[in-house]
Amino acid sequence: MKIFAFNFSCARDADLSDLMVDTLIAHAIPMIEQIRIKDTDDTEYGNGSGWPAAMLKLQGLRDMLSDYNIGDGDFILSVDSDVVFTSPEVFQLLDQRYGIIGIRGDQPWSTRHGLWAHMSGALMFIRGDIAKKMAAIEKHRLDKIRIEDFKGYDITENEDVVLSYLAMICGAQAMNLHSRLSSGNFEFDVTHDALKSFYHLNYCPTEFMGEKIEGKWGIPAVLKLKGIEL
Repeated sequence: MKIFAFNFSCARDADLSDLMVDTLIAHAIPMIEQIRIKDTDDTEYGNGSGWPAAMLKLQGLRDMLSDYNIGDGDFILSVDSDVVFTSPEVFQLLDQRYGIIGIRGDQPWSTRHGLWAHMSGALMFIRGDIAKKMAAIEKHRLDKIRIEDFKGYDITENEDVVLSYLAMICGAQAMNLHSRLSSGNFEFDVTHDALKSFYHLNYCPTEFMGEKIEGKWGIPAVLKLKGIEL
């Protein structure tokens, strides 16, 4: 089983993306096979909200399948720039019985298929056979899904919701990663030898480890300043 990762990033997030890549390599070896970073500065992607952004992310999935020899039992990992990996445990828990693995939302949507909750866009593992089925969905069917399933049931069209939904209708059974893998205060944990397996740095601190910063974008520089390797 191999992992093929892709990340949508931008100039503002470059240092975070570099940290994500470094920690992914450090903790996912020998499973990690490829990592692709796509610069979204000149695209409609923005922060991933809306149907056009979701279609760009779906195209990113298609490109991974087109460019690499991804097996049905391998996983494509869609991962945000502001994720850091701090132990191999999350990768060791990957289970090929599940078509999509990630952090499931607490508040489910009402859909034509009943109550359903999407995976966070922070990191989402999609099994190869499910990804291939998603990639094969043609535009006319995607348009119909948007009108009948999303607008018809008032479901948010963000990229994480859309990819999760497409995986579900393609037959993916979902595995929810346990909160113990990522729930914690990163600043506290990194200074008290209490690191979990990964963190989503989706917050805007003004100080980190005693250093003044302007949001999460300053965290990689502080870690480097302090000589901390994750």
